[in-house]
Amino acid sequence: KVISMFKDRFNTWKFLGILAASLIVPVGMVFAQPDLSTTLLICLIICSVLYCAGIDYKKVLTVLLIMVPIVLALFVYIQTPNQKLLKPYQVNRILAFKNPDAQENEDDRYQQENSVRAIGSGQLTGKGLNNDDPNSVKNAGLIPEAQTDFIFSVIGEELGFVGSIITVLLLSWIVGECLYAAVRARNFEGRLVCCGAASWIAFQSFINIGVTTLILPNTG
Repeated sequence: KVISMFKDRFNTWKFLGILAASLIVPVGMVFAQPDLSTTLLICLIICSVLYCAGIDYKKVLTVLLIMVPIVLALFVYIQTPNQKLLKPYQVNRILAFKNPDAQENEDDRYQQENSVRAIGSGQLTGKGLNNDDPNSVKNAGLIPEAQTDFIFSVIGEELGFVGSIITVLLLSWIVGECLYAAVRARNFEGRLVCCGAASWIAFQSFINIGVTTLILPNTG
């Protein structure tokens, strides 16, 4: 809404600075929950909307040149013993993802490894919805939050590879429909809303599936 209201001025450093400052409090509150993945998701959505709005590529390059060293420095910082940025369990999960073979990280890999095992056990067509299979990873209660954060592992186990692919295709179709609606939108604000919805669904799906398949760390 704010970008559409100031579409003639949003491509200035002054506006982008004001926008960034106005987002510090709400994004900071989500980060303080703590909810690192949702914090990153919000930032990705905002960047996507700015891209759809037509932000100057020179500004994008400038921001990247600034942010990349900062992110690398923060990654080094969170590995120091007395860091205060992330909760200990978040750091442990990131380090477990970085060093999967380390014995001390075994407990922090537990949830994701069981998720991958569940997906693999579904094989081609799965074990069936709400099955009573005693060997089911889900039925054994080995996947905490299976109904939310790790729902894709349940899909993989109960519906197999076929069900997983169909799920990904359906999500891709929804994202495509949102982008198609953005192209056909009659006004600037409508286009940004559709782009925001598309990026939300796309990035949320990527993060969720990435965590359940051990492509991304489970930050919490």
